[in-house]
Amino acid sequence: MSSEQTAWKIYAGLNAKDRRAVDAWRDLGNDMVTSLLNADVLRSDAPRRLPSDDTAEWRRRMLGTDADLVVQRTAEHEAAHAVVARALGVRVVEISMAEDCRSATTTYEQASRESTAIIAAAASEWIHGFRALAFPNGDESGCRDDMRKLARSTGADAYAMDQACRRARLILGERRDEVLALAQQLARSRQVTFGEASGHE
Repeated sequence: MSSEQTAWKIYAGLNAKDRRAVDAWRDLGNDMVTSLLNADVLRSDAPRRLPSDDTAEWRRRMLGTDADLVVQRTAEHEAAHAVVARALGVRVVEISMAEDCRSATTTYEQASRESTAIIAAAASEWIHGFRALAFPNGDESGCRDDMRKLARSTGADAYAMDQACRRARLILGERRDEVLALAQQLARSRQVTFGEASGHE
């Protein structure tokens, strides 16, 4: 196992606060190993270190205006669903963004209950975990719908829900660049088509 793979496994086991500290360094272009070391999350007694830039100013530099932020958040939300679905072997058909860019839909083939749960968990794990600094207000309405789907797919079993979230987090950690690239494509074109529809989220 490479050092980068080991670093992602360590990252997957961190609590949400520590993941946010690591994500702050990742968002500046560092690899996972460097980000873990910079954030100082490997020692339980060490204070967590964040990049020195003011978070709001950093967010403005990265994403621009509030309207840009809405588009980017929606695009990343859907890209997280799509990337996780594809990683699970579920064929994604299309992602389409609403005209106001505040909502979007990822259409994919019918999946097992377990895969559906992991796909549903993906957006919340991405927005509230990996990208909490970029989107400090989260995406409550979109992620709330996903959490309802996660609960339905798992029978609201707490252990099954937690396992789905962990699996989604691990996949997203390994495919972070893929999520960002797909989100950029969706933000630009408002629609990404992969094939003919046979099911939907």
